[in-house]
Amino acid sequence: MSRIKLLSSSLINKIAAGEVIDRPASVVKELVENAIDAMASRVDIYLEEGGRKVIRIVDNGIGMDAEDIGLAFQSHATSKIKDADDLFAIHTLGFRGEALPSIGSVSQSSIISRTKGAINGAEIRINGGELSEVKECGAPEGTQVEVRELFFNVPVRKKFLKTIPTEMAYISEVLTKFSLSYPAVHFTLTHNNRPVFNLPPVQDTADRIAAFFGEEMRKQLIPVLLREEKFSLCGYIAPPFFDKANARTQFIFLNGRYIKDSAIFRAISEAYHGKLMHKRYPVVFLFMQIDPSEVDVNVHPTKIEVRFRNSSVIYHYVLSSLKEGLNRSPVKPMGGLTSIQRLERDAVKADDVALPQKSLWDQFPPGKMDEPREPTACHKEGDYHLLPPQREAESTATCPPEENTNAISAQMQGEEETTQVPHGERTSPKINAVPLSRDANMREKGFTPEGNKPRRYFQVHNAYIVEETSDGLNIIDQHALHEIILYHEIEKNVHASKLPSQRLLIPELVDLSPKDFFSIIDLKEHLEALGIEIEEFGHNTVVIRSFPQLLKRLNGKEFLETLLTGFGEGDGPKGKDKTLNKIISVMACKGAVKAGQRLELQEIGELLEKKRSMSAFTNNCPHGRPTTLHFSLDDLEKQFKRK
Repeated sequence: MSRIKLLSSSLINKIAAGEVIDRPASVVKELVENAIDAMASRVDIYLEEGGRKVIRIVDNGIGMDAEDIGLAFQSHATSKIKDADDLFAIHTLGFRGEALPSIGSVSQSSIISRTKGAINGAEIRINGGELSEVKECGAPEGTQVEVRELFFNVPVRKKFLKTIPTEMAYISEVLTKFSLSYPAVHFTLTHNNRPVFNLPPVQDTADRIAAFFGEEMRKQLIPVLLREEKFSLCGYIAPPFFDKANARTQFIFLNGRYIKDSAIFRAISEAYHGKLMHKRYPVVFLFMQIDPSEVDVNVHPTKIEVRFRNSSVIYHYVLSSLKEGLNRSPVKPMGGLTSIQRLERDAVKADDVALPQKSLWDQFPPGKMDEPREPTACHKEGDYHLLPPQREAESTATCPPEENTNAISAQMQGEEETTQVPHGERTSPKINAVPLSRDANMREKGFTPEGNKPRRYFQVHNAYIVEETSDGLNIIDQHALHEIILYHEIEKNVHASKLPSQRLLIPELVDLSPKDFFSIIDLKEHLEALGIEIEEFGHNTVVIRSFPQLLKRLNGKEFLETLLTGFGEGDGPKGKDKTLNKIISVMACKGAVKAGQRLELQEIGELLEKKRSMSAFTNNCPHGRPTTLHFSLDDLEKQFKRK
């Protein structure tokens, strides 16, 4: 008896479904592609429970008659190709005839459709691969596909589905790509009878970009254009100061299809080379048209990967287009300032406002939940901005540049000398202080008692701390050190349920992309455990009502963007503890002092004392970077040829 047997069509479709249909977002993608191929000008998506329970997609395309509906759920039945030669002349999004049979084999589905001019429509149902008879029915022109109980007969695969917000994030990402690629199509998305977005048709793709990424980005977009015999490229790129922490905002479309291609990504990276910091990525929207004979889209079941006949030519086309756009663009950064200048401007504004001088640790004391901050005396009814109280006293004296050369030595020797500060650099004015004890006075001047020998320290380049030790010296990255200290402080307080939180008097609204919105909602429980209260505010907007005290001055959007970087690709860390640790690391990074921030000697001393008093590991920051480099006297003497 032969051991080789033909598989049933039902089993074949289930196997195919494993390659094509892995989650509700895959179903939405395949059905929307069919709607666009049917020349629909409007596509409405209705979901329940993140697509687990119901996915319904309604379009106003050309529709199908009773005969076509009877073949729609048959394996490899398609109207888009006829023979092998058509594989290199594909002008549609779908062409294999696998999507509907695969969906039908793992769900309870139905199709209702009516062609234009027909009196009646037709309906067919499929339950786990078993087809019903085609029936006549009343229906509007176009097609409605309904998918219920996805993976009801494949329980193992159903267990791999994530939370509803996570699945909605994937679906939103899929629809974002379709909306950008087909701006003339009206897309709507409704989840549990609640509208998620409504995107009417637009003439310019830039309008769609603004809908997802904000009007501010739209105003700064740089158009790019290239036309060759068999290739054309158009689209928009953002200036370098719109950089992101990941490549999720690089949208590449080929003949209307979203693709990923290593050669194109290399061209984008090369075009922005020298304009971005390490591990920062540009924002790019590129729409390419190419002769179908020059590209193979039948590489992977998802049809995201493609193979160009000559990828090096495509690389140079994209590279030259982007470079030309960046070089000729008259676009200037927001407010006419570079990103560095904006930081300096904000630093100057912060000094002008004048906050009371506090140490790093006084700013973030452990304690109970604080009450909402009250307006200060300078706040009047009707004002929308609150000003912190003024410093008690302030000194702005400067010395001539020629006297500045001995500033560091004077600082180390305890001389009371003021130095001239470069324009735009943050300064911390002196305040009236109570007399210090001998030891405290030594710490104030850059000394710490160590037996009978003081330990000296000072800051260089507003980024590093040089500390004398008994056997040499330490060079410390102030941001990395403060980051790991805060990480351990937050972690300790979380486990002890003592993490102090600050209620915002004026809640902060943060607009997000649909995918990011649902990703944040999915993290809501974890954020609340860390003192970050976030609520839905409608239309992909969240409102931040409270922050932990160490983050109370942080830009909410910046924090959420950084947080999403770690959860954007894949499903992020598995388990509650890993998720909390990831969030804590972001909190510590954003709450720590920055490179370029000037510290008072008292603050430096307290930072070093905190490092020495902690029992936890502080030699590396949460990202793995070293906090301290130690040079022994032997090392120094060898470098100076004394040994």
